[in-house]
Amino acid sequence: MGETVDDTVKQDLWRYALLRWQDRKFEQACLHLQDDFQVPVSLLLCGLWLAECGKQPDALVGRRMAELAGSFETEYLRPLREVRRKASTDSRLPEFKRQLQQVELEGERWLLTTLPGLCVSLLPAGKPVDAMGWMLVLVPELAQCEGLQRALGELAAQ
Repeated sequence: MGETVDDTVKQDLWRYALLRWQDRKFEQACLHLQDDFQVPVSLLLCGLWLAECGKQPDALVGRRMAELAGSFETEYLRPLREVRRKASTDSRLPEFKRQLQQVELEGERWLLTTLPGLCVSLLPAGKPVDAMGWMLVLVPELAQCEGLQRALGELAAQ
């Protein structure tokens, strides 16, 4: 029988994300990575959370997380975001924009409560974990793009 993640752990990442998102500089750094480099914010938040929890970076787990977050972002969140942003330019549609925002947020919540299920096999590192270790595992393009390195480095430092 496989290990499962209890609801408390799933909610821990969601609460962590909500707390971090209150920092305007952190929010802007995430949105920059999302909009300019197509990096799913939920993946960044999960990597930072795992580092803070002292979990050893794992390439296989990281690939699985990146695949899930990337496909959910591409298939659901990005199209919703595009429609919401377009609706925000139309003064006739404030309620429609608000509802789209709620659906987008629910998608982010679903992803942030699903990703921990892929992390049950992770071992504690036994020492502080550098968030950039997780960023390299989750966003391997980081190794080849200076702009992405700089942006992720700034995010990890916050």
